[in-house]
Amino acid sequence: MKKTAKFLALLCAVLMLVTAVTGCTSAPAEEPAASPEATETPAESAAPAESEAPSASEAPAESAATEETPTLDAIRERGQLILGTESTYPPFEFIVIENGASVGVGFDVSLAQAIADKLGVELVTSEMAFDSLIPAVQAGTVDIAASITPTEERKQAVDFSDNYYDTTNVFVVRKGEEGNFTSKESFDGKTIGAQMGTAQNTLVVEEMTNAQSLLLPKTTTLIQELNTGNIDAICLEKPVADIYVAAYPDDLAVCSYEVPVEEGGVAIPVAKGQEDLLNFINEVIAEMKANGEMERIYQEACTLAIDQIGDE
Repeated sequence: MKKTAKFLALLCAVLMLVTAVTGCTSAPAEEPAASPEATETPAESAAPAESEAPSASEAPAESAATEETPTLDAIRERGQLILGTESTYPPFEFIVIENGASVGVGFDVSLAQAIADKLGVELVTSEMAFDSLIPAVQAGTVDIAASITPTEERKQAVDFSDNYYDTTNVFVVRKGEEGNFTSKESFDGKTIGAQMGTAQNTLVVEEMTNAQSLLLPKTTTLIQELNTGNIDAICLEKPVADIYVAAYPDDLAVCSYEVPVEEGGVAIPVAKGQEDLLNFINEVIAEMKANGEMERIYQEACTLAIDQIGDE
């Protein structure tokens, strides 16, 4: 009886041990059940990323839509680019006779023609007094103007392109008198001419204060006044002075005294707020400088100007 009781007790102990072992080894078997949930989590988190993707791709399209070109569009629709000029300023702009008609030509006209060609429109020139050019740009009477030095005062009225030609201010005198003018003081008590509204006008009036000034609307008239002895010198940009001296080598000379142009040279003015036109012009200027076209049209204008003035 005691043996039977011991056997039953031993059997119960074995069964309890098996149950305990089975319970311990069954717990890890439940872990794979969590695996599907873990794989679903990335899928769920990826869903917002997929919904955001179209927004990212739409951003450039929205940006491109904001790059509007209202000024260029208006010029193209009109079919004309209007250039304001004062055509007694060779080699930048001057008049030649073709088939009995007066035609405006020159360095600035050729540059404006290149801009018009890039736009696919006709170039039209509008002749006016030099001091009317910037007001005409402001008023929209012309789209651009020729050969303007971008002074700080002018920048308050219009915006300027990059400079397309660098220059300096010199003084044209009668042949044989160039040795008399070697410094600013050399002009004390003399009469200096300048074209009205130009940077040279400002230079003569504000800086050559011990000299008299004669301001006239046309350079050709100033040359006449110098040749007749009514004035002693004319303040001009060097390219213009060089053209007149080359055309009249027996009558005119450039003296050694010169005044640098602080602004660096000449640029194209456009009305305030016309950034699309301004950027377009700058692209054309940069391209023409890089490929040598700018220098080519300048030299071509100089040759034509000397021939034209010499024939007058």
